[in-house]
Amino acid sequence: MLKSERTRPRFERRLISNVRDALERNNVKYHGVRLEDARLIIETPMLEETLDVLKRVFGVHGATIAYRVNYRSLEDLSKLVEMIAAKWVQDKKFAVRAKRAYVEDFTSLDIARVVGARLKPYSKGVDLENPDVEVHVEVRGYTAYIHQGLERGPMGLPIGVEGRAIVLFSGGIDSPVAAWLTAKRGVEVDLLHYILANPVSREEAHEVAKTLASQWLYGYKPRMLVVDLRLATAAIAKMVRRDYSQLVLRLVMYNVAARIAEEHGYDAIVTGESLGQVSTQTLANIKALSLTARIPYPILRPLIGMDKEEIVQLARRIGTYDSSTRVREYCRLAQGPVATRADTQVLASEYEKIANVVDEIQVTEVIELA
Repeated sequence: MLKSERTRPRFERRLISNVRDALERNNVKYHGVRLEDARLIIETPMLEETLDVLKRVFGVHGATIAYRVNYRSLEDLSKLVEMIAAKWVQDKKFAVRAKRAYVEDFTSLDIARVVGARLKPYSKGVDLENPDVEVHVEVRGYTAYIHQGLERGPMGLPIGVEGRAIVLFSGGIDSPVAAWLTAKRGVEVDLLHYILANPVSREEAHEVAKTLASQWLYGYKPRMLVVDLRLATAAIAKMVRRDYSQLVLRLVMYNVAARIAEEHGYDAIVTGESLGQVSTQTLANIKALSLTARIPYPILRPLIGMDKEEIVQLARRIGTYDSSTRVREYCRLAQGPVATRADTQVLASEYEKIANVVDEIQVTEVIELA
């Protein structure tokens, strides 16, 4: 609603395309998807299944199962609402929430008054402040939609309206949430997994990636790119001073991601870093890494202000938490002290010790996730 008349149609077209993709990938049959002002109308025999899918499509504010009726007068409309909603208000306190468009004969207040009078005998009375059930009547010309209110969608923007990004993806709790939050803002996200010590990490990350892609990443073909960093981690362990080893590894990840972004046409790099969560993620270290990397792509950190418990709660909502908890830590560099206020000159000189190894690193596998 806030977008300009020039921009909004593009967003709406992408949302419709993404909804169709989501329904088809979840094997939900539907007869059509059309736009009516700020509403998408989907005709389907699979009501609950469609509702479940819509609540996982970015750009959807809310969704509901609605009854569509055609009427001739306000009195006629109230009788049709009675046929549908009498059982909803049975022995309950209720409120009628009415909206209208393209109708001049009566107001929204008229709808609420007449429909409320029709339903009141079935109920325990009207309660506009704290009803047990709401009856929504949305009138568009001489067609009306009757429902019990919207169930919350993920909101955000339709995936695909804000470019493409590559997400550093271990498969642990943080990186899927970072990918989800980025996709929520309309970005097509692909996932970049680094094998640091044991190739089995690829399989564990793949399980998490499949959950994320199948449940949320609609409108395009999400991929997981795999890069083997074992030569780099071995070189770091052998040649880099211990308190800088994890920071140098992070720098390797940034630089390899930047090269992949250039080769595959991504607009940004996304990480699961949260400010102060671990010693490599102090503000001083994030600054040092950014200054030393000098890569021509923005590094997005959507978790930067979140506490771990907030991230965990969001992972549970997304559905990746359980599979993420089965992802193990394989990198031996993760042990030992880390410089919490890295010196950029020292970091650069330590990185140079293994730069020639990094130059040889390439994508080893591209996995289609949908």
